[in-house]
Amino acid sequence: MEYWSVSFYCRLIRPYFFAIKAAALAARHAEERRRGAMSGQEGQTTMRPIRSLLICTTTIARHVESALASEADAVMLDLETSIAEGEKAAARAAAAAVLDRRHKPDIFVRINEIDGRHVFDDLIALCRGRLRGLVLPQAEDPRQIMVLDWILSRIEEKHGLEGSPIEIMPLVESARGVENARDLLAASPRVRQATFGVADYCQDTHIQVADDEGELAYVRGRLVHASRASGRESPIDTVWLDLADAQGLDASLQRSRRLGFFGKLCIHPRQAIQANAAFSPSAAEVARASRIVDAFEAAMADNVAAIRVDGRLVDLPIVRSAQRIVALSKDLARRAAE
Repeated sequence: MEYWSVSFYCRLIRPYFFAIKAAALAARHAEERRRGAMSGQEGQTTMRPIRSLLICTTTIARHVESALASEADAVMLDLETSIAEGEKAAARAAAAAVLDRRHKPDIFVRINEIDGRHVFDDLIALCRGRLRGLVLPQAEDPRQIMVLDWILSRIEEKHGLEGSPIEIMPLVESARGVENARDLLAASPRVRQATFGVADYCQDTHIQVADDEGELAYVRGRLVHASRASGRESPIDTVWLDLADAQGLDASLQRSRRLGFFGKLCIHPRQAIQANAAFSPSAAEVARASRIVDAFEAAMADNVAAIRVDGRLVDLPIVRSAQRIVALSKDLARRAAE
């Protein structure tokens, strides 16, 4: 029924929307600063990086428990693709029960499509303190994210939710979404990073992906560039569907990392272990990065901006990359000690 759709509300508030949005975003930024949740990069909160985001069918209890006990950095409880129409309420209740418990992985929920009849029930039931973020399927238009941000702000305000604001992670699954990626990422400070759904994308574009995934080079490159151009973190790559092909997954992970992604959507706990390894710096990488940072800091004291480390020229861009590796290594060490 159109009365209950988000598109109806978009048309209803359109004359006032951008003024409301500007005020809401200004209030959100002020609240984030008050909470002390802002990081050094404007518009983003201090959150743990995600090397593996494990998707599970929310209505299958053993899948949920297996995911929560896995090595995944984050778990995505699905209310959309894997849930039959008649099971939506049960899936929502199961997800809410997970959010009432403490667990090691961060929790995201893939809600139903923003213009569908289930999304309001999803948001009302699930927006609570232990929810890190919502995954927005079929993200194509920045107005989808603006509306979702506005609704979340009202829910957080009404229920007095403390801590970091609930994140929005756009799931790009169509040609339109790919071409609008930068606008999607810039639509709200709640957006930290995007992810990519290969199955729907291929259905939309009629692309057939070979084992080497060469056909995905364009979309992957565009998402990485859009993420950096909008000041967001590197995107999380799409799934590897062949559970029996661990070698193929490893090759896919290496391609993702070389192309600028950080993190992988996973469909089995075993895949999460591989993804964590692929997106963790090796001991050799950390050692070299530490030497670069130490040497550069010493050189800067002598007003020298370019040096050699291990026989190679090092200047500021390389130092910044080394600093990220050292910082990531420390963050992962803290997480392992929790």
